Amino acid sequence: MSERPGAAGLSRVLARAADRLERNGLSPTGRLNLTGLGEPEIRALSGLLGARWRPVLPGSSASVDLAALEAAIRASPRFPGGLVAACTQARGAVLVDRRATRLTAAGARERGWAGLRAHPALERHRELATWLDRERSTGSAARTGGGDPFGVLGRALDVLAALPADPPQTLARFAATRCGGDAHALDRDRPLDSTVRRALAHLDGDRQSGTGSEARRARYDRWGLGSDELSSTVLCHGIWPGASQPRVLTLRELRGVGALPCGSTVLTCENPDVVAAAADALGSACPPLVCTNGWPSSACVRLLRATIAGGATASHHGDMDPEGLRILDRLIATTGGRPWRMSPVDYLRHADAGAALTGGYAGAATLNDAALAALAQVMAQTGRIVQEEQTITALLDDLRAAWRSRPATVAAERTHRPHRERLSV
Repeated sequence: MSERPGAAGLSRVLARAADRLERNGLSPTGRLNLTGLGEPEIRALSGLLGARWRPVLPGSSASVDLAALEAAIRASPRFPGGLVAACTQARGAVLVDRRATRLTAAGARERGWAGLRAHPALERHRELATWLDRERSTGSAARTGGGDPFGVLGRALDVLAALPADPPQTLARFAATRCGGDAHALDRDRPLDSTVRRALAHLDGDRQSGTGSEARRARYDRWGLGSDELSSTVLCHGIWPGASQPRVLTLRELRGVGALPCGSTVLTCENPDVVAAAADALGSACPPLVCTNGWPSSACVRLLRATIAGGATASHHGDMDPEGLRILDRLIATTGGRPWRMSPVDYLRHADAGAALTGGYAGAATLNDAALAALAQVMAQTGRIVQEEQTITALLDDLRAAWRSRPATVAAERTHRPHRERLSV
């Protein structure tokens, strides 16, 4: 027999057999379908397989049993090493066990995802587990990280484990200390930036991460990372003695403020309308009141921490809806304190006049504060939401009571100390 691997009669047969072997884990099993057989191929197969092959006319199709082909090649002194060796010689390259390669890659992927799920960031933010599931199913991290999801996701989890930033700081300063010394690691549209913002959007309960510059700035700011010290602001009233009008402070003005004595209690609200109503109704006779204006900014967190360091305890109020509960849960975890008029009883006083809760709500399990989780359960059962503006009358009653019950030393200080329009600590 004159045929050898690579000769015209068997070159196509061995090339097709090589592809099948790679798919079969290098095992010669199954049948190889051949179409449009030429006369040299028919002659070569007839000579090699003998009675194990039924010749066909040129141009016809036929199938070859790979096990028979393997046995014939091993029996031939011209093809030492069997079918795999013959295919390798004909191709001029080593055959790859694609099945083993797939299994190895799948095992590596499983180990990679398991490693991410064991990251300490998931202990601090439990909702990141479902975010990782979504990253895996959508392939977003693989696209963002140039095909390697585990590298960029691991770095993102390192960042997320340190958020909210404490104390609040600029984005570049945070990146320089948390991203291997690269102050630009979280620059706009870097892989780490877009991945971290997707995670933060998930933690915030937003379906979209927001691609505009303002949305990006606001996202980082609510997690204690101000893009600059002037754009992060906080609205407050009653922090300084004699002030009859609310003030807006920048993060820059609060730089270096460690402790800010303002009494024994600081109250927070979510909406500016509450501050405006307090200023109208109480004027300078308003206890310390800080407005988060939705998610608390870096400036808001820094101001609250300063008042707490100055001896105050914090009580927090907001919208009684899914977003409001998430905001307060974060605020309590970040600054301490307790909910203010956020019990199921407070909710039920206003629920009948509230709007319908659309889409249902099953967020009680994601809340860390037990009181807020109890409210979430009642809200889910009732199916209504209560906006903070509906509760202003009750909030003003509490603010008046807090003013009347303030310690005598604080009352004297507010009566005799001059009004100051600048920070003084």
